[in-house]
Amino acid sequence: MLSRLFFNRVSDTLTVIGLAWLSLFLVDPLADRMMRRRDLTRSSGKIALGRLLNKTIKALLIIAGATIIFYMAGLNLTAVLTGLGVGGIAVAFAAQKTLENLFGGVMIISDQPIRVGDFCRAGDFQGTVEDIGLRSTRLRTLNRTVVSVPNGQLATMSLENFTLRDKILFYHKIQLRYETSADQLRFVIADIRRMLYEHHKVETATARVRFVGFRDSALEFEVFGYVLETEYTDFLAIQEDLLLRIMDVVEKSGTAFAFPSQTTYFARDGGLDKKKAEEATETVDMWRKQGTLPFPDFTPEDVADFENRLEYPGPGSATRKKQ
Repeated sequence: MLSRLFFNRVSDTLTVIGLAWLSLFLVDPLADRMMRRRDLTRSSGKIALGRLLNKTIKALLIIAGATIIFYMAGLNLTAVLTGLGVGGIAVAFAAQKTLENLFGGVMIISDQPIRVGDFCRAGDFQGTVEDIGLRSTRLRTLNRTVVSVPNGQLATMSLENFTLRDKILFYHKIQLRYETSADQLRFVIADIRRMLYEHHKVETATARVRFVGFRDSALEFEVFGYVLETEYTDFLAIQEDLLLRIMDVVEKSGTAFAFPSQTTYFARDGGLDKKKAEEATETVDMWRKQGTLPFPDFTPEDVADFENRLEYPGPGSATRKKQ
């Protein structure tokens, strides 16, 4: 009787071990087939994630087999599971950073804010993504060095992916000398604006050229537009072409680019226009006597009276004819 019970226990134990071994043997080919079927073999991050899941399944199968064997041996499973729970908590505290990087890697692989081959900026680092592992992500910088960023930090960073751009911004502030007349400035702005519209590599809808202000030693205008390229090397060639064309326009206008400088003029001081100064003084004195001095502001009645009187666009504007 005891011998039969013994052999039954041995038979059951061997059966559980055999099933567990067979399951472990089938995990690898099934995982490889699933990865090929979903075309995951091209991503190193997804390969690493697949390996992690593979090992996790194997560990669960071993734990399940051992638990069944212990149960058949008559051990108290409640005490065993309690011990495993306490041990798991201790391991989790000890491997906190490792688990943080592990879950960060899983988030990066699943959300795909960056992929292998993308050029991106992560914090203070900028480079091409060479590998996304479970612990860290490697970037090849412009200096050809390799930076490994822990996935736990990478998951909380603001990632800027340059590869996903659909177009590249062309934006420059250009300064002209103060000797430039208003009509010369109008000529430069109009000619550059037309050049941007004519260029087939510049997005017409967003292109603009505007006079933006008086600087310390220059008149400043900005050139804004999107170049219809995604590769940065191609963008640099188009940007070079646009900048050279802007130089041609400035030279054609008869003015020149400004640079920080001071100009000393030796000439007889013509003084102020006394007649105009007297007229301005008399006008202000009249406002004061009539009690209509517009300080700190005009009255609401005056504002309502001359509101919207100024014509815009001004006389001679091409857009005014279309209104």
